[in-house]
Order: sequence, then C-alpha cells, then structure tokens
Amino acid sequence: MLKAPFRLEESWLRRFGYPGERRLVALYWEPCGDEACYDDGITNACGLCDNWLYLGFIHQQYVYRWLEEHSLNLGNSDETARHWLVADAVTGDLYAAPTREASAVVLRQQLPGGA
Repeated sequence: MLKAPFRLEESWLRRFGYPGERRLVALYWEPCGDEACYDDGITNACGLCDNWLYLGFIHQQYVYRWLEEHSLNLGNSDETARHWLVADAVTGDLYAAPTREASAVVLRQQLPGGA
C-alpha cells in the first residue's frame, strides 16, 4: 500500500455519500454507469455517491500529479479501476493499492503496519 502525501477533509466521506461506520473505505470509478463508488468490505455502492466531489478531489493538481507519478489507475469512463484509494475515516489518511489488495484491506479492516 502506498500512502498518499495528502489527506481527505474531515467530512469528505459523508459528503461523498458514504453512510457506513467502517474505518477503511475504498474509493474508485466504475465505467459501467460511469460513476464513483465505495467499498468498505461489507457494503459497496456505485451511483449513490457524489461523482462531482470525487472528480473534483482526484483532479486537484497535487492529487492528479501523485496518481500520475505512481501510475495509479482509479478507473475512468473507459477503463475498470486497476487501483483503489483506501481512506481512513478516522485520520483522513489515504492509501493506494491494486484492487485485489485494497479489497482485502477493507474486508479485514487492517492496513499494513496495524492501522
């Protein structure tokens, strides 16, 4: 898991539309329906989230530059995500990992290093 050098704002996940209480939540884009999604290991949803908030976040210059620098593909209108962002709802920290690894992390709710 690659830790991002930036964090989510405190209420970002709620504004995005994540209704759950789990600490780790994966974020990505789904081309089928062309919409932002979340997965917390128990629930997942696409199309129930604020697409514009998500796009506004990942297109911020410093976020976009980090994604490009590390060749991270969170999905887009034409491609399925190869990576997911994993948000820590308590600290706002963000991590990126290949989808399979990120899915395992949110399912077991433990980041490498014990978060």
